[in-house]
Amino acid sequence: MFQSRKQMGESTPPLPLKFTRTSEAYAQELYSEVLDNEEIDAFLDEPTANGSRRKNWTAPHAPAPAEDLVRSLYKMLSSIVKRFAFSPKPGVQRKVVDTRKFEGSDEVNAEGYRNCPILVVRAAGPSFQFPASPERGAPSMERTETLGFTNMATYFSVKLDGVVGSEDEIMDEMENYARQVFRDQPNRIYVRSMFFTEKHARLVHFDRAGAQITPPIDIRQDPHTFVRLVAGLSSPDERLLGFDDSIQWNIVNGMKLGGSLTTTDSNGEARTFPIIGEIPTSRDSIHGRATTCWRVRDPESSEELVIKDSWRPEHFPPEHELLALVKGIPGVVDMISHESGRWETKDFRCTTTTGQYENRVSSRVALKPYGKPLVFFTTVLQVLSALRDAIAGHQQLVGDEIRILHRDISHNNILLGRDGAPAGQRGILIDLDMAFRSTDAQPWVISDANIGTRLFQSLCVLQSYAMAEKAAPRDYLDDLESFFYLLAFIFLAHTPNGGRIPREEEGPSIVWAWADRDPDAANTAKEALLGLGPTARLAMRLVESTWGPHCASLFDKYRNYVSDIYYQKLDFLSAADGDGDPFKYLHLRRDEQYLDVLSMLDQAISAIQASPSPELLPEAESTPVAPPPCSDNKNGPIARAFSSDANEPLLKPAVITSSSSEKVSPTPEIPTPCNPTPKLRRSARLQHVHLTKRELSPTNVIPIQGALLSTTALPTAH
Repeated sequence: MFQSRKQMGESTPPLPLKFTRTSEAYAQELYSEVLDNEEIDAFLDEPTANGSRRKNWTAPHAPAPAEDLVRSLYKMLSSIVKRFAFSPKPGVQRKVVDTRKFEGSDEVNAEGYRNCPILVVRAAGPSFQFPASPERGAPSMERTETLGFTNMATYFSVKLDGVVGSEDEIMDEMENYARQVFRDQPNRIYVRSMFFTEKHARLVHFDRAGAQITPPIDIRQDPHTFVRLVAGLSSPDERLLGFDDSIQWNIVNGMKLGGSLTTTDSNGEARTFPIIGEIPTSRDSIHGRATTCWRVRDPESSEELVIKDSWRPEHFPPEHELLALVKGIPGVVDMISHESGRWETKDFRCTTTTGQYENRVSSRVALKPYGKPLVFFTTVLQVLSALRDAIAGHQQLVGDEIRILHRDISHNNILLGRDGAPAGQRGILIDLDMAFRSTDAQPWVISDANIGTRLFQSLCVLQSYAMAEKAAPRDYLDDLESFFYLLAFIFLAHTPNGGRIPREEEGPSIVWAWADRDPDAANTAKEALLGLGPTARLAMRLVESTWGPHCASLFDKYRNYVSDIYYQKLDFLSAADGDGDPFKYLHLRRDEQYLDVLSMLDQAISAIQASPSPELLPEAESTPVAPPPCSDNKNGPIARAFSSDANEPLLKPAVITSSSSEKVSPTPEIPTPCNPTPKLRRSARLQHVHLTKRELSPTNVIPIQGALLSTTALPTAH
């Protein structure tokens, strides 16, 4: 039986993948180290029942039905694999399989393609295992014929010339299968496959920078290239197949039972760690960071570590450089070591396409383990304390000494602290892949709606999509706004004991609208929450009825605060002269702004601790909300990796990485406030909003649900 995406609970695929076209020489030279022409000539000249292979492959073929073409290719491919992909190592096998005999393989998936390519090379060996049984959720070992993307070395698509579509259509089909190979083979670096007609073949390559395709190869006029490519794509050498061989699995009865990972330790020496857990992640997207994490144990100290692998754009700073700067900060992830000198996607690609795609660099860091992602909370106090400590950690990131702007606040990037964690470590901010560090030469960065997790992006970041180079600078206030959307996400899509509220209900329907691929649609949905209309009133009612009055008060205070800052930003932008940071006067109050937000959380935590039991619900098994299948992402959710009990997959919403070449950007610091700077004026628009709500004070100081802002105006940003 073939295991399909539908059976495995596959979600909607991401956006189409960009690809490049290689030179003709690329295919002719690829795998030249695997086979030389003499070996291929000897193979081609061997006699067969109908003459030599060379004669059969070079003879003109009349048009034939698709069935005959598949049958002919199956025999040709089988003979190549049998000869050149044989391994004397026990348990290592390669075999061409015609999937038409497998039940369910010819069914059409959501994208309109067969569940499985029509011809594949089934593999056994250190990186392959039987697919999971959909009924039992465990690897099926009923027969050796079991086939899935977990034990597929490569695949071949076959079509008659008369029905072949455009290059885009070819790539769409091949990507559909490559995405599933990456998903089910977590240490796969790249995937290569071939597309056949009765006259030509094309090699297709996928990696974390996108894809490339060769020009058509005449398999009869150039049989050497044809044989060499098939031999390379089915090689018993897993490094040639595109695997990271620093990860080795123990295969027992066709199943992966443990393994090992070799990396660089804190002394810079190579060490091998037993893998004690593979972190389930969503790998639906090919292009992007493709973050994958492994739980390992130090064999000497028995200490548990998390190894994080990812692919960063080459113009982004290495994450380990930023992690070194934040080491020891409470509420921020702590790095143990890192490994440099790993691969780049350009190493696997045609050299003539350099510059036509965004090169990505493989990164690996070893990190301390923490608790589960924030959405695995079990009590009100746990989630509020975790969010509070993560915000405090974020405050230190943007300090004048470190000057790091995170830019991807999300439910996956805040972890619960370990059991019994002290104040300051109850929530941990992780993942600096998207972060930028400010420099004197470039003290701030322009907002980009293609960076971050759509569900939690601020209004100014979402609006940057339509403004391009005229977009506002991105700053720590955008991240503080993202923290609010994360709080709202918790309040509206979860119960106080961590349970998930069904997505079709009122609360989740509000927050999932923020995850729309269209930034304008997401912006409109968030503006509705910050306004005075029915969405805001509904959200307030839902939070109070589900989470109680103290959480409702926190929600309303934070909501008003975010709205106030947003309208002040708009005022400063309208008055800006286009030179320098238009928000510099807002940034003078940075320490106060963090104090305001932390005070809101502290007040709510204290009130809940002092309240009777209704808001202190008993702990219950929580179910993580599966974010919407919005886009790339990269990157699977690394948050799962830091949990010592990370067995359930947690999907990640639209994490979108930029293809732009802009460099690092800032955000100043946040120590303990001493002498507060002068307060800022309120936006006339916001004054109208609060007048409507009858929240304005007749005095010069306006209480905003627990936070004080002044109507005294500083000089406008000219």
